[in-house]
Amino acid sequence: MKKSGVLLATCFLGLTITACSSTSSIPAGSAGPMGSGSGSSVTRPAAPAGSAELPSPGSAVQPTGSGSGFSADPNSREYRDCTVTVLDYTLCTDHDGETAVRVSFRFKNNSPVPASFGTTVIPNAFQGTSRDMLRFSAPARDDAEYSAQLRLLDPGESVICAAYFKLLTEQLPVELEVRDLRDSSAEALSRRLEIAGMPVEDGEASEPQLPVS
Repeated sequence: MKKSGVLLATCFLGLTITACSSTSSIPAGSAGPMGSGSGSSVTRPAAPAGSAELPSPGSAVQPTGSGSGFSADPNSREYRDCTVTVLDYTLCTDHDGETAVRVSFRFKNNSPVPASFGTTVIPNAFQGTSRDMLRFSAPARDDAEYSAQLRLLDPGESVICAAYFKLLTEQLPVELEVRDLRDSSAEALSRRLEIAGMPVEDGEASEPQLPVS
């Protein structure tokens, strides 16, 4: 699992370099992980419309922008070819035994052709006043949602997928940005993930819960 996770994270970097060569608006150094997954339907409930809180583990506050593409749910963004919703986030140890934040997304393919999360949008995460970009990571154990990032979906189909980011510290919030790889002019979905006080479980994601306010 560790060997395959490292390979997926390496593919993350390769896809980012390709994306960055075509647009300057995408932060350098990251892209969607490579992998394959199974499953076809979304089972996790969406966040309540108009709520600024993520449904399970914590609240993502202060979205940037409110123009075209933003829905009543601040955790959701409709892009040209897809709709992305931030569902929840937890802390866990990754395949290197380091602390990571695991973020779950619902991805819906709105395009007329098959598409995947990893080839349509890119999630990036930052910490600190200097906005240091967090490195992508891989799970310590098999995670079907992590692998689902590159699962090709038919038009109108949805899937839940997850991305892992290595933390610089467990005390500072994480600034999450999801950008459209196909439309560099589209405004990113930006969410703040409060992680201070959240438990970290060795080897797998902790139980989703609200962070200390």
